[in-house]
Amino acid sequence: MTPEFEATPVQPSPAAPASTPNQPVRSRFWPGFVAGFLLLSVVSCSGLVVATGLNRIDLAAIQGNGVTWQPPEIPTTTVTEPSADTNNDAPSGVRSDGAFALGERVRNITNSRVNIRQTPGHVGKTPEDVLGQLAPGTTLEIVAGPAPADNLLWWLIRATTAEGRPVEGWVAEVTASGVQILGR
Repeated sequence: MTPEFEATPVQPSPAAPASTPNQPVRSRFWPGFVAGFLLLSVVSCSGLVVATGLNRIDLAAIQGNGVTWQPPEIPTTTVTEPSADTNNDAPSGVRSDGAFALGERVRNITNSRVNIRQTPGHVGKTPEDVLGQLAPGTTLEIVAGPAPADNLLWWLIRATTAEGRPVEGWVAEVTASGVQILGR
């Protein structure tokens, strides 16, 4: 025997609005979601702007007509001449004490070419100051030095350039980053 059930139609509740099959029920979810998102964004960004101090922007600051930031002034330094030279063959201002002895044979111990310069130093020099380059492993003779310039020690050397011509000029003992250039 199978039980018999009686189907009863569902009646809409009196509080629910009646809708017809052709008219969809409007939801308030999406407008509320968008309004809440915008409100949260405004509050968050405003708090960030106030916290970073960007709460006042005027036209002069935007146009650049107001007071602007200036970099700090760099004090000038005076380079003192080294002590008197005991070697009469060396240029003036060059002393003969240091890691190498006059007449000593040393070499370029780097894996790259090294500039030979007309004068000690490399900061602010023109390309014409470079007399030539020493190839890696090139042997050279110390003629005079060291002479301090640009926070480095420079040695007057005599060598043959990578191009095969003899040259006498200045080479730093180490690079500005501390890599040894000249060695035994």
